[in-house]
Amino acid sequence: MYKINVFTAKLSLSWVEQLEKIKPAFCEFHYHSYTDSEHLYTLLEQHLIAGDGALFSGQIPYFFTQTHFPNMAIPMLYFDISERDFYRTLTELFYENKIAMNRIAIDFCYEENDYLGIHEWSLGRQPYLFSQTMNEYANNDIVDKVANWHIQLHRDNKVDLSFTRIAEMRERLAHQNIPFIAFHPSLHAMQLTLDQLVNQLHLRQLELNKVVVVHIVIPIDKSNIDELEYRQIALYKAILDFKQLYASTFIVHREASYIAIITTYQQFLMTTNDYTHCQLVDFLDDKLLFPVKIGWGIGNSLTESQKFAKKAATLCSSKETQGYIIENAKEIGPLLYGALLQFDNEKQQRLKKLSAAYDIPLLQLQKIEAVIERLATTIVNGELLSTHLGITVRSANRILKQLHEKNLAVELPSTTSTNRGRPKKYYQLNLY
Repeated sequence: MYKINVFTAKLSLSWVEQLEKIKPAFCEFHYHSYTDSEHLYTLLEQHLIAGDGALFSGQIPYFFTQTHFPNMAIPMLYFDISERDFYRTLTELFYENKIAMNRIAIDFCYEENDYLGIHEWSLGRQPYLFSQTMNEYANNDIVDKVANWHIQLHRDNKVDLSFTRIAEMRERLAHQNIPFIAFHPSLHAMQLTLDQLVNQLHLRQLELNKVVVVHIVIPIDKSNIDELEYRQIALYKAILDFKQLYASTFIVHREASYIAIITTYQQFLMTTNDYTHCQLVDFLDDKLLFPVKIGWGIGNSLTESQKFAKKAATLCSSKETQGYIIENAKEIGPLLYGALLQFDNEKQQRLKKLSAAYDIPLLQLQKIEAVIERLATTIVNGELLSTHLGITVRSANRILKQLHEKNLAVELPSTTSTNRGRPKKYYQLNLY
């Protein structure tokens, strides 16, 4: 049973409640009607997170929610006017009143709904449109802006009639004696939106039930059986403690040099804080006296998830506890102790451009970026980079030299040292 919260302006509640006529047996609707934006915010705080999905009476409450609750992951859609609704009313209007199209003001046609097709046939006699894009409806004062727009057009004698689908607009236009037609989605249009939401809920449910595999490797010399056995027991106990502490839905399987965990995608999202920070890395780093490699695998089958998990573990350093994620061949990481992995699209696009422009492997740049986040500094040397990337100091120094040659790192003046040997070279990285 899906719980769907429906948020609507009080003036729109009567037509929104027609949803009951088309409600699927596996859905239950909870209606929340608001009087103003503050009231809407309160209702969203109380009810939005408690539902499997949300429907909105129009684009205004939808954009308000997107603005104030940007991290809400549940499916959300809003009811809109369909071309079928629009042209049925338009045909009746033209037939009865002979009103010219270029004497009409419309506040619900924009690029995102293809202007309801009006540009295809109204060349030279196009109506006045409030905005070319729906983004305008994200403004907090949108109702005032639209009302003033309608009123000014009528005062300037540019239009004879207004079309609106904003519930609060009716009283304002009536108060100004402005002729208007208030639109709202038909039951047919509502059915299309509801079907779309249900499809999204089904897909989300399938995704949340997807099998995820964790492959945790103990880096050790296998010839030292006693040490291997001690570490295997310590790791197994730590995982069971983690499972109990966080009430995790883990199925744990022990092997000699690794432990495999089977869990759900929903549990994966919770444990990795939506791909950004791994609680398991922090916990095992605190509890164990030795490092482990944690590979997360997400595929389309158990076998594929296992394969990805094993490969993800090989990407981790052997010098400190780390985590890596491979989802359908996409590599994400490293997940480090106490560090937040900022794996956002903007950053990844920037790193991809650097990778292409300077012929540097994208994964290498992602790892270096994660090290910068972890250390909270852009100044590193070969030893630091080697520790966090799980490579030799020689390889780390070679990477830093290459970055310096490509103007992505600046070599800092060497500091004097009382220790014997060559002074360490420090570089300031610049991946921006």
